[in-house]
Amino acid sequence: MRIIICDIYVKLVGHNLGHIQNILRFLEQNPNETEYVFLLNPEAKTIPSITTSAKNVQITFFTDEEFAPHNSGMSLIKSTQLLWKSIMKYVSDWKADKLILMMVDMFQHTIGSSRSACEITGIMFNPYPRVIPAQGTLRAKQQTAVTKARKIFTSWWMLRNKHLKKVFIFNDRQTVKTMNETLGTKIFAYLPDPVYDYPSRDGLLIREKYRINANRKIFLAFGMIDSKKNVVNLLKGLQQLSAEEASRSCLLIVGKIRDEYQAPLAEAIAEAKQLRPELQVALESRFVGDDEMESFIGQSDVISLAYVNFYSSSGVIGLASRHNKPIIATKYGVVGEQTREYNLGITVDGHKSEEIKEAFQYFLNTSKVEYPQKAKQFIEDHTSEAFIRTLLEI
Repeated sequence: MRIIICDIYVKLVGHNLGHIQNILRFLEQNPNETEYVFLLNPEAKTIPSITTSAKNVQITFFTDEEFAPHNSGMSLIKSTQLLWKSIMKYVSDWKADKLILMMVDMFQHTIGSSRSACEITGIMFNPYPRVIPAQGTLRAKQQTAVTKARKIFTSWWMLRNKHLKKVFIFNDRQTVKTMNETLGTKIFAYLPDPVYDYPSRDGLLIREKYRINANRKIFLAFGMIDSKKNVVNLLKGLQQLSAEEASRSCLLIVGKIRDEYQAPLAEAIAEAKQLRPELQVALESRFVGDDEMESFIGQSDVISLAYVNFYSSSGVIGLASRHNKPIIATKYGVVGEQTREYNLGITVDGHKSEEIKEAFQYFLNTSKVEYPQKAKQFIEDHTSEAFIRTLLEI
């Protein structure tokens, strides 16, 4: 049997790289008779860790010409149609029996219109049941209803392809149940979002590097810093603390800041420092490697997942759990449910700075913090091997 694993988002930023790296390592350590071909975006060719010694694994990359539609600015439907033609050519040339799409979302229209030559499975990152209004206004509710209706239709259209055998959804059994019942199928399936274990960066002492006194609690906002990460509202919550509480707080912001978020974040930092000069804010605006990520999370006190307009799974919750760090999480979506199920921290409405402030105060002023309670169980339920064996169906 020959399987093509296709991922068009393998970059130094994001979790796609981690998935591919760990699948490659797993196949090296667990040889079998199946042949695997990894079909990746051209940028992945420059990443040193995209390599393998497994004899039954080959890695190939889209040419720049084949991948051009994805970066062309044309409509999503048109660009994915052109990219799909290239994928199908690789399927034909390699005589593949199965295609695994590491992100199926943007290909739903195309899959539904395609007569593919092999079995298809994939991972859906943004299923429609988790879409809720960003605000409580009538307009926001109407926009959400339209978005959800469009997503339902797109998912139904995808199911027209009889070669589509399974669509995995991270960490969300309720959504799997809802979609199967609503769309009259059994194709949607649960997939554990894996917690990866990387070594920490030797010699990286964050309190020393950023001159954070031992009396301050470090609240970490980590990842690609954009509106979803909600750092502006974190700062609004922190500036509502008392002077004494602020003097015991440090917000550490680590990750590449998206261009469109640079100005609002700079403005929010300036405002917070003006209103609460006792507060410390430390900023590291760049991509950080896996070993640095481990050090930042392991040496912080509380991890923020108080996201907005984000309802699916997040790898950060697993990293925080592995280091036994409490979190401040969004109330909504998969992250909120997991936080409550495993008692990992406090959930808040990320749009409400008052709730964020109260969460900060809990961790600052409670002598015996009761979170996290079931971090170890969370890790056991989300191992890398469980993810890979489920995805590859081995």
